[in-house]
Amino acid sequence: MGWHSVRLLIRCTGKGQPKRIPLYEDRIVVVRAKSHDQAQQKARRIANKHEVPYKNPFGNTICWRVTKVYESVELFADEVKDGKFKDGAQIYGRFIRSSNPVNRLKREGT
Repeated sequence: MGWHSVRLLIRCTGKGQPKRIPLYEDRIVVVRAKSHDQAQQKARRIANKHEVPYKNPFGNTICWRVTKVYESVELFADEVKDGKFKDGAQIYGRFIRSSNPVNRLKREGT
C-alpha cells in the first residue's frame, strides 16, 4: 500500500447567490491506497464527507461538491519515512512538453 496524491475538482454551489461564473476549487489530497483507482475512490469518499452546507457571512447557504476526481499520482517511497512525509516531500508533479510552459499552464487554468 502506497501514498497517492489525488486531484479533485470541487464546485461551490449556493442558494441566494447572484448568478455569475461558477467557482471551483482545484484540490490535491494525499491518501494511502493499493492502486490509482482505490486512491481516487478513497479521495472522493473523504471529500464527500465535507459536503456540508453552511451559511456564509451574507446569509447564503453554501456547499462544496465534488465534480470530478481526475488524477492520481503515486508518491515515491523516499518521500515518506516511517509513515510520515519528509520536509519538502513532493506530493504532485507532472511533465510538460512546451516551448512556453507558463502560457500553457495559464491556458489550462493552473
